[in-house]
Amino acid sequence: SSWDTDNGADFFINAGQRFLDRRFETAKTYGRRFDSVAAGSYYQVFQNCRAISEVWCNDDEERWQLKRYDKITIRENFPDLVSAIDSGPPLYYMPLSLRSIDATDMTSLGTFLDYVKTDDDGTYNGILFVPPTDGTYVIETVGKFFHDELSDNDDENYWTTVSPDTLIKAALYQLEVSYRNTEGAKDWLNALTIEGKDMEFDLVEEESNEGRVIE
Repeated sequence: SSWDTDNGADFFINAGQRFLDRRFETAKTYGRRFDSVAAGSYYQVFQNCRAISEVWCNDDEERWQLKRYDKITIRENFPDLVSAIDSGPPLYYMPLSLRSIDATDMTSLGTFLDYVKTDDDGTYNGILFVPPTDGTYVIETVGKFFHDELSDNDDENYWTTVSPDTLIKAALYQLEVSYRNTEGAKDWLNALTIEGKDMEFDLVEEESNEGRVIE
């Protein structure tokens, strides 16, 4: 929907949703995505990931966790052109911070590990992994993801299904903030804090029961 057709409602609903995603941990805060990568790959980009916590890789025979390195360590250990680095199963990774400045295709000039080509609109981030792949693998990324934005009236996600009233309150909170109504915003925030904490308590209860055997 556009501002002309919804009077700005979608803007505040999605702003409220992002607020909830950032502020509270629920059973759906963490997600995982699976990407099949071809031989010669060394990065994967994706949208709406807030924070990356784990990266795994698998082939047809086994699955293993990649060790996280910082940017300096990866550059020091893999300083050559990508084409000159020995390929193999990915073992290490680092989160990518993407920002589109120059969209020039540098492939013909040779690329280093610090070059990633993507059409970033501000919602993309990703991971760089080394060594570059010597075959087809599945990269599994675990982390905190934003829920999909809502645009059509029949769109659904965690918040609309499990706690639509909380989402409405979050949208109204964002509306009061835009009005610079401190007292109104504070009232909605207090209500959201109570509801959000109850959700977090449910999550703690669920996690505390993991591994419990019912006889």
